[in-house]
Amino acid sequence: MAVHGSLRVVVAWAGHSLALEANPGQVVTLGRDPQCDLVVPVPTVSRQHLRMNHVKGSWTVTDLGSTVGTRRQGYALRPNQPVPLLHGDQLDLGAGVVAAVEIEVFVESTPATAVDEAGVLGEAQSVPQASTDGLLAHVLSASRAISQASSEVDIWANVARALAEAQGLGVSSAAVLEISEGERVAALAQHGARSSGWSRRALAEAIAKPGQTSVFERGGGSVGDRATMMGDSQYVACHAPTLAHGAGTLVLCAEGRAALGDGRANFTHYLGIVSELASQAVVQLRRSHISRYVSPSVASLLARGGQDALEQPPEWRNATCLFVDLQGFSTMVDRDERALPELHARVRGVMDALARAVFDEQGMVVDFTGDGLFAAFGVPAEQEGHVSAAVRAALVMRGLQPSSRIGLDTGRSLFGPMGARQHAQLGLFGTVVNRASRMEGLGRAERLRAGVLCTSAVARDPSAQESAQFLRIGAVLPAGLSEPVEVFEVVAPDSVSPALAGEIEAASREVEQARGTDALKSLASSLAAGADRHPRLPWFAEHAERLAAAAQPWDGVYRPAK
Repeated sequence: MAVHGSLRVVVAWAGHSLALEANPGQVVTLGRDPQCDLVVPVPTVSRQHLRMNHVKGSWTVTDLGSTVGTRRQGYALRPNQPVPLLHGDQLDLGAGVVAAVEIEVFVESTPATAVDEAGVLGEAQSVPQASTDGLLAHVLSASRAISQASSEVDIWANVARALAEAQGLGVSSAAVLEISEGERVAALAQHGARSSGWSRRALAEAIAKPGQTSVFERGGGSVGDRATMMGDSQYVACHAPTLAHGAGTLVLCAEGRAALGDGRANFTHYLGIVSELASQAVVQLRRSHISRYVSPSVASLLARGGQDALEQPPEWRNATCLFVDLQGFSTMVDRDERALPELHARVRGVMDALARAVFDEQGMVVDFTGDGLFAAFGVPAEQEGHVSAAVRAALVMRGLQPSSRIGLDTGRSLFGPMGARQHAQLGLFGTVVNRASRMEGLGRAERLRAGVLCTSAVARDPSAQESAQFLRIGAVLPAGLSEPVEVFEVVAPDSVSPALAGEIEAASREVEQARGTDALKSLASSLAAGADRHPRLPWFAEHAERLAAAAQPWDGVYRPAK
């Protein structure tokens, strides 16, 4: 039997995300109510939407009678009936709000099995056995066409083609339409005879009932139930997938010149199946593009968002950048190539641990740089407290690799696809990236001799100050930057007494303000006397000695050599 340990829930909606961890014995509530543990300010989410409990060694989830309901892995939960949670589950709370679940399983003597009892998972929306002989063949043909697509545009083009070419279902025209704000209609893909517009009545009906197929037949129902059709068309059908789409709402449309008759149910099922196959393909494509940057749960949430990350134009975002370098590995590479396989395995193990530190704080691994790593926080999903998240991740990394060097900066930068179109990858572009990289390089022993360095933008962030202490070093002009940067060393919270932190800051300012050889030598002597109180004080003493001996006059800005 599997015994569940800690629970981690990541909730995402409309470009936002938040996360929470809970241990056995805790109760987690989610809703709009500010008293909930996970507060989701989305109108369609109920004030008290759902609750997660740890009962008899396992986590469960209960929908608390929410207005729009909760779906677990596609199954609707019955109100006020607990349902078992499994690691990797996704909960759909409607209106693009999705929660991903990670559960620590620390004892497991028998393999876990999916619960399949009626009344526990809720009623499955199953497709009845179709009676049309060719229906299964059409589904398989559509599935093959969709699986061969390499982009979202290709997926929807193949959907339109599969609908229009399904023999025996009477489809004369098919299209995938994009309905944006203001009811602007654009065709992503179209196949068949139709060249004029589609019925707004049918489109509105589909948008109002996502995941269902709306069918209008000529001569059927009252005047209010009718939709505009081409002169010789006998029916029009529309289906809006539940998949989020960045530019608006997608609607699959089909029109036929033969009456559906008894085949109406079969056609409705077929349109719904094709929609679901295409939606799954789109989600898988998005996940494949984003999964190398973020944790699996965040990748799943983003994949259900509005657009493929590699197809979005770059946009300005507030983010915190982190660069880490593992000291000593480059030297080991040059020693003996026979040891490279073992060294490679060691580096990969270290990188796995560093990436986990990033993922635990909802960060993104932008790139691996040989024996280093570039990470960002606040992207791809907006993240409150991304500065403090980056600082916490940096301190964890430093604990994992005490000899590593880490640099941090925060601010606005361009985020989106970078590089050649054929080999694009997600990245950030801007001064923030350059400064964070320079902070990492300044940590070398011959420069500032520090493990984690950051700019003043990080050090003065209120949320970051709750996660670490920041010891001022001074104004530095790194190679490649045009303006000096005020640099701070990042250390664990409460590791330095307030009095000693104040003494270090005072020393940094005294060095900055000292002018002339005699003043610098005198300052170096007094700072050396406090060498036993903190390693930064003897560094200031050595720094003042070097400045006194330098040929160039000291102006208060340290300019390290390349």
